[in-house]
This record gives sequence, structure tokens and C-alpha cells, in this order.
Amino acid sequence: MSETVLKIENLHTSFRTRAGEVQAVRGVSLELHRGEVLGIVGESGCGKSVTAMSVLKVLPENAYHTEGEILFDGKNLLKISAKEMRKVRGKRISMIFQDPMTSLDPLMKVGRQIEEGIRQNLPKLTRDEARAKALALLKRVRIPDAERRYDCYPHELSGGMRQRVMIAMALSCDPEILIADEPTTALDVTIQNQILLLLREMCREMDLSVIFITHDLGVVAELCDRVVVLYGGLVMEQGSTDDIFDHPSHPYTMGLMSSVPQLDQDKARRLSPIPGSPPSLLQPPEGCPFRARCRYARNICGRLRPETVRCSQTHTSACWLLAPEAPADGNPFREGKENSSHGAE
Repeated sequence: MSETVLKIENLHTSFRTRAGEVQAVRGVSLELHRGEVLGIVGESGCGKSVTAMSVLKVLPENAYHTEGEILFDGKNLLKISAKEMRKVRGKRISMIFQDPMTSLDPLMKVGRQIEEGIRQNLPKLTRDEARAKALALLKRVRIPDAERRYDCYPHELSGGMRQRVMIAMALSCDPEILIADEPTTALDVTIQNQILLLLREMCREMDLSVIFITHDLGVVAELCDRVVVLYGGLVMEQGSTDDIFDHPSHPYTMGLMSSVPQLDQDKARRLSPIPGSPPSLLQPPEGCPFRARCRYARNICGRLRPETVRCSQTHTSACWLLAPEAPADGNPFREGKENSSHGAE
């Protein structure tokens, strides 16, 4: 296994609201290895973006951390000062946000915005040098007629071009880690594919370690080396992309797979959406957060949070059905039963 460049350990992130404490992340642990693309998947509200924004400490003022560590370069990012964090944010760890129209300054030309970030993180560069670097970045992310686009305002660019500007800004200071928070959500399929190909090429050229947040399993299969499945602020399952797609070992992951059309499936076969809705994190359930929507739920699932079980050297899952003492009757992870092809290795 390659070197670990970022480690999140038992992260708990909550928000103070008028209705009470929203426990958005309730004990997430994961590792990012050098040179890999780690996908984080799950439904809206499962804690994907909050986990990512916790790394860069860009959460709103009503957010706070009750437990956990985020370890980078031997330091816990949750404990370092604002001054130290400025040396990390943008320069060593950068982020591409979901919507470029809310991330870009509408009153500033896009080239100037890239240039400003470069000069802030690389203060020794002159303004001419920063401009030249910014223009080179626009060309590198394949914005046509980059010299003219440099002096455009965000509203004068298409959605795909705005996202390319965001990629250029994120890569402007040669970071070690890139966090991409659903960067293709608002784009049509053709432009989405172009952005994904560009990101994959940039990652390989710069030897970046990437956290890619998405709800699109097709994107995960195309881009990611490993996958973390979140639900209800917890890690349900994690493993290599092959582990997750070939041997899903949690009912939630199986549900996600069943709700996505396959190229080789029978046209008469209907998709199987997951019934119900995610739990409220104002009052999260005591046991497994997926219990109310799980067709295989047992009594214990509502009482105790499941322990994490190692399915293989690269694959773990948090489900009571994988426990050694779990009954085989109706268990999709026991050989010889229905859906046994989903069983753990």
C-alpha cells in the first residue's frame, strides 16, 4: 500500500441550529494514499461535503467538531492556528466546489481571480509572472482563446468553461491534495465527460492525491481507485473500486447499485429505488442509520451500531449481517442464499 498523505480519524462534525444540534458527521474514518483517487459516495445529506470542508476548515461559523483528528504532514489540522492553516489551504490542499457561479467573484475577471490566488500563495512572483502563470493554466485546462477569456467575467463563460477556471485555480499552486466536490453536477453529459477526462489527465501529470465527492456511480467507476460509501454521517463500506462494484457488502451499497441502470440489463427489468428517506441527523438513530430502509434489517440493527468487519485485505463493511453469528436465513451475504453473489470474499 502506498504512503498515506491524509488520515481522517473518528471525525464528528455538528452544526448549531435553532432546532438543535445537527450531527452531520458522526465518526468518519478514512485514509487517502499518495497518487490515488478516492471516491466518496452517498445520497445528499450523508456527510460527504461536510467531511471535505472539515479538512480545509471552510465550514460556516455554526459548525464545530466534537471528536476526531484530521492528520496531514504530521499535524492535526483541527488544532492548528488560522495562520498555519493559510499555509495549507490552497497551497498544499485545494478544492473545487460544486457550483462555480457561487465560488467565483461575479465582479472580477476570471484571469484576475486566478492571478490573485497565485500571488497570495506565491508572494515572490511579480504581477507579470503571476499573469503569465494564470494564462498558462487557462491554456492547460483547454479553455479556447485563453487570452480573450482571461478578461471575461464569470457570467460571460459557459458552465463548462467556468468549471475549467475553477480547476485552473485549484491547481495554480501545485497542491499535493485536490478535493473535488461534485464538480460535474450542473453540467450536461458531454461536458461532464470532458471535465472528468481533464481531471484524470491533470492528476496523472501532477501526481495528485484526489478526494472525489459524487453521487454518480458511473463517475466513480470511471475515475476512482478506492471508494468510501457514506450514509447518515457514517462510513457504511469502503474498498477498492472492484471490491465495491463486484462484491458490494452492505445493503445500502447494494441498493445504490440496483437503482442505477446497467448497459447489459434486460430492457423490461425495472430499476429498484431505495424506499424511504435518509434519517434526520437532528435525532440520528441509535443503531444502523440504514435500518428503516433495509429489507434485511434485524432487531439488533435498531439497538446497536454495527461493528466494522474486514471482508478482505482491501475491503471493510459495517453491517450486522456480516457478523460471524449472523443467521444465514434471508442473509444476502451467506453462500447458497439469494443474492449470494454479493457476499464478502
